[in-house]
Order: sequence, then C-alpha cells, then structure tokens
Amino acid sequence: MNIQTPCPIHTSLAQQLAVINPQRVFVAYSGGLDSSVLLHGVCKLQLDVPLFAIHIHHGLSKHADDWLQHCQANCDQLKVELFAHKVSLPAPGNGQVSGLEQAARLARYQVFEQHLKTGDVLLMAHHQDDQIETFMMRLMRGSGLTGLTAMEMSRSVGDGHLLRPLLNNSRQQIEEYAALNNVQHVEDDSNSNTNFDRNWWRHSLLPIMQGRFSQSSQSILKTIEVLQDEHRLLNDLLEPVYQTLVDKQGRLINHKLSEQPWSIQCQIIRKWQEQSDCYPLLADKQIRAVLSDVLHARQDAEPVFKWKGDKWRGNEIRRHNGKLYCMHSLPVIPRDEFPRAFNGTSLPLLPLGKLEQGIGLGLKPGQYQLALYEGSAKAKPINRPNKNLKKWFQEYAIPPWQRPYWPVLFQDGQVVAVPGLFVCQGFACEQGWQLNFKP
Repeated sequence: MNIQTPCPIHTSLAQQLAVINPQRVFVAYSGGLDSSVLLHGVCKLQLDVPLFAIHIHHGLSKHADDWLQHCQANCDQLKVELFAHKVSLPAPGNGQVSGLEQAARLARYQVFEQHLKTGDVLLMAHHQDDQIETFMMRLMRGSGLTGLTAMEMSRSVGDGHLLRPLLNNSRQQIEEYAALNNVQHVEDDSNSNTNFDRNWWRHSLLPIMQGRFSQSSQSILKTIEVLQDEHRLLNDLLEPVYQTLVDKQGRLINHKLSEQPWSIQCQIIRKWQEQSDCYPLLADKQIRAVLSDVLHARQDAEPVFKWKGDKWRGNEIRRHNGKLYCMHSLPVIPRDEFPRAFNGTSLPLLPLGKLEQGIGLGLKPGQYQLALYEGSAKAKPINRPNKNLKKWFQEYAIPPWQRPYWPVLFQDGQVVAVPGLFVCQGFACEQGWQLNFKP
C-alpha cells in the first residue's frame, strides 16, 4: 500500500483491510458523501488486489438514473469497474415507510451476495454517527444486549465478508476528507425526509440531545463499546455450552436445548442466529415464539418460524428429525428449467445449494440429464434394494423442504445417481465423477 498523505480515513482503511487480507475488494457505492469518500480512500491505498464498486438502483427517486450516471462517470475516472443493478421494490402504502426501508435493504444484500465469493470483502461506509443512530433506534424497539451492540465492524455475508472500516470515524472527518480531496458526490433527496425513522433521529432528536448534553455522542459510543465487550464475554461463557448443543452442520439438537434453563435457551438462539448468518437478529418476543412454537411443538409436527416477509427473502427456523435448522427462506422452484443435459464438464447453477465435483469412487463418464427430486422415481444404490426416492430421502434424513430442490441424475429415464447421497448399481466407476451436493 502506498499512502502519500496519512489521514484518519486512510489509517482506518489500511488497518481494517490488513486484518481481513482480502482476495478481492467490493465497495457498496451509492454515490452519496460517505460511500464516495470510502471509494476514493480505497483507491488512494493502491491495493494489490482487484477493486470493484457495486451500485444499487432502487428506482425510488426521480434522480436515480442521474445518480447511476454519476457513479459510472466517477468509477471511470478512478479506473474502477462498476457493477450496477436495478432492483424492484413494492410501492409503499400507508405507514409502510419502515417496510420499504427493509425491502430496500434486503434487495441490496441479495445483490451483494451474488458477487461475493470466498476471500472477498464488501466495504460499507457506515460511520460513528450511523452507529449512534442505530443504537438509539434499537433502544426504542426494546432490543436486548445483542441488539444494543449496534453494528459490527465485520461479519460474514454470503460466501464473503462485510467490513465497515469507517465505523470509528466521525461524519465530520468524512466531510473534511471530501473537502480536502474534492470528492464529488450526489445528495439523496430522501435524506431530509423525516418520515424515515433514521432521518428523524438524525435531523430531529439527536441534535436536541447534543445541544443539551454536549458529550452525548461520546457517551453513547462508550456505552456501545462496553456492551460489545460484555456481549463478547457472554458469548465466550456460552461457547462451551453451545458446542454441546449443535452438530457438525450447525443444527441445534432439540432435546439438548430443551434441557437448558429458559434464559440459556434464549441466549443460545441469539448466538446460533449470529453463527448461521441470518439477519436481522430476532427480538425477545420472536425468540420466545421460536421456543414455544418450534422447539416445543408437538412431536409429529414440522414447525417453521419465518421473519422479515415472504416476497423479499427472509429467514426461517425449522425443526426436523429432532434438530433445529436456521436458514434463508427458500426460493421458488424453477421446474421449467429442468431437466438439463449434463456430462460433468461444467457444474450448473441450482436453486438451492451447490454441486461440487471431485475424483474418486463415483459416477462413470456419460451423457446424463440433471433434474430435480421426484419422490416416485425408483433408484437402486450399489448393493442396496430398489426403492422410490421418497423412501431413500427419508432414510438419509433429508428434510422435506430440501427435497424438491435436490438434484438427481437420469439416463434414459433411469435414476443413475443422487449427488451427495449415492450412485446407482451399474453406474459406478473407481475414477469417476464424485458429485457432492451441499444445500
């Protein structure tokens, strides 16, 4: 890295990126002041890894097209490749401003996850002032310790990593950097709309607090720091208990969790959510619903708890075969895209999970059709009886909600392999394709 003029922004960026040591860097770039300073600062670091910008066109403002043009022109000047995505959001109804904010957030993260691979980092331009606003908003929602820790400096997103390198920098430092370096940016007209909760906090209440208590910002930030330390301590103390309650796939073991005191059960659910990367985290009332309606549902039930909407991808907690699953909501099954021709030379995209290929005892080379699970199809694994797929999937304890998405290989209408489970009699080869499926 080559920094000619050290400054607080450059220092923060260099320190945080050195910790992550990414293979590729993406910047969430709206064109506003904060993200423009972030992109400019990263460019000045002269990273020795590829750098990209991602712009989300929400279509919520009449200026959205102009902002996209500005971002493209600025990226061209900085010699940074820009990925621009237009997303569709539901029209806001009466009292639905907060719902629109959440829909926009989920749409952004869907785009981010499409780009991020293992070793990638996504930089977001949240700063100290954003942290204070987040804390106050969660305080008003009745959040507990986990929620009041506000925004994390870093966490996983999809297959990559999210990093907020400016979280220790103030808005004033960002404004000073922009003025000193002549950073051009756009001004979102919605930033002054106090119908949005965050804008109301920013423009209405927090200035009053600052006027009355001049040290309020520093005090809130100190409180957040203390809460984050206590949260880490709680997680450290819970870790030995947590490890006895989860299996190797990260699923909670139902009867073991039920044996814990109620307070421990609640904290374990919070910790499990963080480990499962299912955000936003549940409030106390929602956690109680998970424990009563999913964990303690009747034995023959297949309960599910969903949150953050059906139209936009949310999250789910399900129970099956004595274990709890925390997962993203399932997509629509694209039946019209199957079957597909498959010869093993390329691994197709699937609606749920990934196909992985290796060499070993597996499927012999040939021309096959890749389809999705049909319970009535018959299959005869090596040295096993001939049974329909529904019975095999029950035997392998595949959860019912995963089965419709599971890939199956056919040849002339006959099942030849189920990736991740078995190869059928007559189709195995010592040095064949070893196809694994990870939902």
